[in-house]
Amino acid sequence: MFFTKVEDAINWIHGDMGLRRKGEKDGLNNMRALLRRLGDPQLSFKKLHVAGTNGKGSTCAYLESALRACGYKTGLYTSPYLCRYNERIRVNNVSIPDEAICRLASRVREEVLALAGENIFSTTFEIGTAICFLYFAEEKVDAAVIEVGLGGRFDPTNVIVPEVCAIAAIGLDHTGILGDTLAQIGMEKAGIIKPGVPCALYPVEDEALPPILEAATRNGSELLQTRLIPVRVLSEHARGAEYEAVFPSFGRMRLKLGLIGHHQISNSRLAVAALALLKERGWDLPAENVERGIEATRWAGRLEWIGDRYLIDGAHNPQGASSLASYARQYFYGKKTVLVTGMMHDKQIDECARILAPVFREVVATRVDYPRAALTSELREIYERE
Repeated sequence: MFFTKVEDAINWIHGDMGLRRKGEKDGLNNMRALLRRLGDPQLSFKKLHVAGTNGKGSTCAYLESALRACGYKTGLYTSPYLCRYNERIRVNNVSIPDEAICRLASRVREEVLALAGENIFSTTFEIGTAICFLYFAEEKVDAAVIEVGLGGRFDPTNVIVPEVCAIAAIGLDHTGILGDTLAQIGMEKAGIIKPGVPCALYPVEDEALPPILEAATRNGSELLQTRLIPVRVLSEHARGAEYEAVFPSFGRMRLKLGLIGHHQISNSRLAVAALALLKERGWDLPAENVERGIEATRWAGRLEWIGDRYLIDGAHNPQGASSLASYARQYFYGKKTVLVTGMMHDKQIDECARILAPVFREVVATRVDYPRAALTSELREIYERE
């Protein structure tokens, strides 16, 4: 069967959830089996790997933009998408075309069906990751920035051996899968650290740090902790910031940010630290090109202004809600502000409401058309308590 419509291909990728859930979730054997049948496309290009609870998408965007500014042909794999599935897979920041999704999904489908005959069932994320790796191999990208989907240790992307990896901010999310302590979640994120592969680390809570230090030591991996790279903020305003910092390999850099929110100083610092580790490995990364790429970075749906009156953000856990609340307190003080919110029912809605409710004058609860979405009445009840 060859998919001729992208809608059919994407519907197949998401597939029969009962069948998809049969996939092995406690290991990487199924993902490796699928990639072997596809010729191991992930081996044909260089990779950077990014894990974290919050900020990993922004970090990936900074990395991709900076690498592209340095003349590299880039791949970018992120999740979830905002409007179209195609957004998850990009080459030189251009989304994968419908035709390629149809063609590559058709190819992957043959191998998924063959594996199902052996009682090996592929998950939706494994299928999407396989399509991504095939596309990047086909496009002969120089460097692919790969975002972890969930956790790290058992995430389907963790079959790769990257040039460098990075661990962004760590917080409590997906606790039913990853554990309910920062130490447990830190251990899962640290699972992306490979033998001899250097890692850049966002400043993390003390509880999350020991398992990351242990993983780096066990793997003989250089760990560059960005908390040891102080910054001097030159300016910070509602639409961005500018700061100076001295990085290994690069020296003193002056970085202007197009992404907004105080947390983007730390996210961009993490990205540049990862690039510094890459530069140590012989990559041609002129500092001025990196600065230009960081300034040009855009990441839709994360503290993104739409005109002068509407701000959209994807905060979906307490850490993200705190960043949004901090921004609102700083720049909306004295203004009438209305929060329009919808969340998935399995998120920490009560805690997010506790953080956000005091910041906004009014709250409008809504619901997206998705099975996991919290009911409007549920959101309203929670916010009324706050």
